[in-house]
Amino acid sequence: MKNTFSRTWGIHTQNDFVFLNESVIAIGWEELGDLSSLDKTKDAIKNKYQAVFPTAKKMNVANCVGSISRFVIDMQIGDYIVFPSKYNREINLGVVDSEYYFDSNAKIYNHRRKVKWLKHLPRTAFSQG
Repeated sequence: MKNTFSRTWGIHTQNDFVFLNESVIAIGWEELGDLSSLDKTKDAIKNKYQAVFPTAKKMNVANCVGSISRFVIDMQIGDYIVFPSKYNREINLGVVDSEYYFDSNAKIYNHRRKVKWLKHLPRTAFSQG
């Protein structure tokens, strides 16, 4: 059953320009390849992760698989994105505009979703708390 409400997700990156210039949000783990053909379950992602990273520690597997499955499975079109940019010190607010896809032509962050950026606010518009 599809959710009838939008969630808000926070995301960070090492390369702000990919997110802002390409209007996407994205994650790493390029070694996993395209995950769209897997069953839409956390177990399927875990099995793939363990096959690709057989020496990964149990806690590392749990943390990484959790992050990947939230991005690939849980996130939905219409959910909101909060992305604090280190480059321009802005808080970028957007909405997820596509399903998960794997961009094999991308140099980094191949696991992607398109996003429509709605607002770019200076961090000073927010309190520290």
